Amino acid sequence: MDKKKLLKEIASWVILFFIAFSIAFLFSSKAYAKVIVKERSMENTLFENQHMMVDIIGYSFKGPQRGDIVTFFTNEEKGNLLNDLQRYIDGIECRFDKNKDYDELHERYVKRVIGIEGDVIDIQHGSVYVNGEKIEEDYAIGETLAREVQLPIKVGKDKLFVLGDNREVSIDSREFGLIDVNQIEGKVILRVYPFKSVGKVK
Repeated sequence: MDKKKLLKEIASWVILFFIAFSIAFLFSSKAYAKVIVKERSMENTLFENQHMMVDIIGYSFKGPQRGDIVTFFTNEEKGNLLNDLQRYIDGIECRFDKNKDYDELHERYVKRVIGIEGDVIDIQHGSVYVNGEKIEEDYAIGETLAREVQLPIKVGKDKLFVLGDNREVSIDSREFGLIDVNQIEGKVILRVYPFKSVGKVK
C-alpha cells in the first residue's frame, strides 16, 4: 500500500471514530436519547431494529406539532421526577445486568402526531380528517379504520392524538385514546443505524 492510500485510509478511520464518538456523546447527554424501533407500526417510515436519535429538550421551548414523530412512555410521565430517577437507576442496572431490558421496564411507543390541543379528529371511509378537512398522508400504509375510541374526538388541553404510519397493525389513539403531553419523551429527528439508513426522519 503506497503512502497516499495509507494516509487516506487513516483519515477515513479518524473521521469514522469522530462521528461515532460524537453520536455516543449526544446519546449520553440529557439533550438526546437513543431509541431502537421494536415494532412495525411506523413502517414504511421507520423499520424494526432501526436506531433513532430523539431530541428530548426541544419540546421544552415549543410543543409537539402535527406531523411530528414522537416517542412516549405508555404508563408514566416523562416530566415526573420520581419516574426520571427510576429510569436513571434502571438504565445503570441494565448496563450491568444482561437479564434486564430497559425497554421492557419502561415501555415506549413511536407514533406520529395527528391532532394537537383544540383539534377535532375523525376517520371516515379510510381517511383521517382534522377539523373537518381530509389530510394527505403519503407516509401512511394500509387502510385507516376507526376502532374502539368513539369518533369524532376533540383533543383536550395538554393532550395529543397519535397514529402509527402502518395503520393496519398500529396500536394508537384509535384504541387507547388521547395521550398526555407529559408522556412525550421527545421528537425523533435522525436514523443513526444501520448506516445505510442514516438520515433525517420526516
